Order: sequence, then C-alpha cells, then structure tokens
Amino acid sequence: MRRTIASAVAAFAVTASLFAAAPANAAEVDITGSGSSYSNNFIMRCATAYKAKTGSTVNYNPLGSGTGRSDFATGKTDFGGSDVVYSAADTVKPASYVTVPVIGGPIAIVFNVKGVNSMKLDPATISAIFKGTITKWDDPAIKALNPKTTFPSTDINVVYRSKNSGTSQNFQDFLNQTAGGWTVGGAWTGAKDVPVADSAAMATTVKGTSSAIGYVDLSDVGSVKFGKVAVKNAKGEFVKPSAKAASKFLSKQKVNADGSIVMNYGKKIAGAYQVSMVTYMFIPKAGTDKGKAAAAWATYAVEKCSKKPFPGYAGLTGKAYKTALALAKSGN
Repeated sequence: MRRTIASAVAAFAVTASLFAAAPANAAEVDITGSGSSYSNNFIMRCATAYKAKTGSTVNYNPLGSGTGRSDFATGKTDFGGSDVVYSAADTVKPASYVTVPVIGGPIAIVFNVKGVNSMKLDPATISAIFKGTITKWDDPAIKALNPKTTFPSTDINVVYRSKNSGTSQNFQDFLNQTAGGWTVGGAWTGAKDVPVADSAAMATTVKGTSSAIGYVDLSDVGSVKFGKVAVKNAKGEFVKPSAKAASKFLSKQKVNADGSIVMNYGKKIAGAYQVSMVTYMFIPKAGTDKGKAAAAWATYAVEKCSKKPFPGYAGLTGKAYKTALALAKSGN
C-alpha cells in the first residue's frame, strides 16, 4: 500500500534584494520554533551556522512532531517542525502556511540481546515483534533469518515512543506498507512494552534494558553502543541503517509539483535502507517580518544545511532536491 505524505509544500525565498534591501525583515529577526525531536540535532547545528552568517538567532524546542504542529497552529511559535504533515487528525491547523521538506534520514531498529552482535530481520518479522505476536528472541522466524546466531530464550522487551511521535508514525507506515495490519498513529500492543518520551531516551533505554528492541533516529544514537538490525529491503537485500543508504531510498521518492512526497516503502531500490523518513518545516505564508525571517531561515536550511547534511541525516539529492529547492524559493 502506498500512503502519500501530502502537504501543500509551497515555499519561501531568499532573494538578493531581500538581503540587500531589507535585512531587518529576514536575517536580523530572531525566531522560535518547536517540534520534531528527530530534526533537533540538524536544526541546532544549522541554526549555529545561520547565526554566524546572518546574526539571526533561531531557537528550537524538540517537544515532538505533534507539539510542533500544535504550537505553530496556535501561534505559539514562528515555525514548526514535524516528521508528518497536517492531516485530518489535527484538530487545529494554521490558517495560512507553507510546508517544506527539509531533511531526511534513517530510523534505526536497535537491539540489546545478550550474546547477539548482529541481526537480520525482514518486515514481516519486525512487524510481528512490535505487534507482540513474536514474544521470544529464539522464535523460529528470527532464527530462520539468522541461522548462524544463537538466540536466548528470553522475552522481547519492545521500547516505543509514548508521545505523539513523527518517528513512530513513519515507522508504523513502513510496517503497514510492507507487512500490513497497522494503524498509522495507533497504539503499541506488544506483550512487554516499555514507553519512552523521545528519541534520545529511546537510545539510552534500549541500551539499558536487557533483551530490548526499539527504533531510534540514527542521528540520536551518538556514542550509545548497541546492535542495529540489517533490514531486508524490497530488492531482497539486508541493509544496515546509514545516511547513504537512506539517501538512496529518499531520493527515488516522488516529489509532486505541490511539494508533497509519496513515500513508497515497497519500491525496489538497490542498496536502499527503506526505514527512512523526511522532516518538514512549517512557516507562515503572510509576509510579516517574522514570516520573512522564517522563510529566510528555512531556505538556508534546505539550500545550505541539507545539501551537506550533518552525521545521521540524509539530504535529498538529484531531481528530488532540485524540486524541493525550487519550491522553497518560489514563495515570499
């Protein structure tokens, strides 16, 4: 099944005249945002470079994608970050806004199982583990994919995000498209679930919980050491999470004229890591000082920071990048 991550991605532009004639309307206006914890490391490092170039401060609070959409919709912030776009599930939406795909990357499926250093899993087995229908590490389905590995007969502890998480929704979308039977944004139903607040907590909890498995933004792994699952892609290859492998997948996704991205998790792409996602930035459409500043900042993030992304992130390349950048420069 395909699920379109749709949005009215319009954009925001930074023209030479904007900087030359009216710097106070863009580069010198401080702005505040909130949202996706996945994009926090990217935004913070990009914001540091942006301030060095323009003098403008970008403040960001990584409270999760759901909060980012809500805060922006109610006017609490100047821009929002989210790993999913506004949908019918959002009870409050902004009156006038544009949505810009900024950066992507892999969702690593990570584990902490005694005596196991590497693991291969296919989508059907991953789905069964996270649904709670596979409850032991020595389950025949897991052993069949890893015939040379000895697994302990211990209960599987599934670690999941307890808040409204864009990472969770993208991971569930991947499972639904490839294995079926998932409600994107629905509750976890495993036998031994362990809730955590955010991506950073996911990493430390999996590391500190025996026989655990979870999903974490690769950019938040940092120095935490644990196993990373090699996931079977649609080409039949087992691929570990990496920015390069995620970029192969993301850059083959369709970017529509309105900027919406069709995430086809079943698309056959050699070397692709398919458990990947895109983060979006919401900015005002109105040409206020804050709106222009948000537009200038978002354009910089797309054109400069995503072109040479920081560790753990995958920028769009090829036609996907060109389309996104053209859209980003077409507004304001």
